[in-house]
Amino acid sequence: MQSSNLALAITERDALDSQSERDAFEAGYNHAHGIACHNVPVIGTEYLTDSEGRVVADLDNVSDLHGSICYEAEMNARCFSPWEHTAHRINSLEEFEAAAAWDAYEMGVAAAIAHDLAGYTYEVES
Repeated sequence: MQSSNLALAITERDALDSQSERDAFEAGYNHAHGIACHNVPVIGTEYLTDSEGRVVADLDNVSDLHGSICYEAEMNARCFSPWEHTAHRINSLEEFEAAAAWDAYEMGVAAAIAHDLAGYTYEVES
């Protein structure tokens, strides 16, 4: 598992009840890790987001905007290979186990994005 905060990621993963949940968390974490560095908003630039519509990045909204852009990029990445292999693995589990694994996957995604975003500070370039 890659991580900007490996110790915390391992703690969060290991707190889950089953191996399928731990595997799903790790898959979600690995899928979303690093998205933040490829989607950094630029102050003064307008972005079209699914959640907020058109938004101009400024110092007051850039952190939230960065998070929104990361979540949207992660969701869009699910449309491309090799993500369908992860979906198939989780969907192949028994119904109750699959539901818990999907929850764990989403927890992994959220943790990866949160850990990546924690390393950013925003300022206006001169």
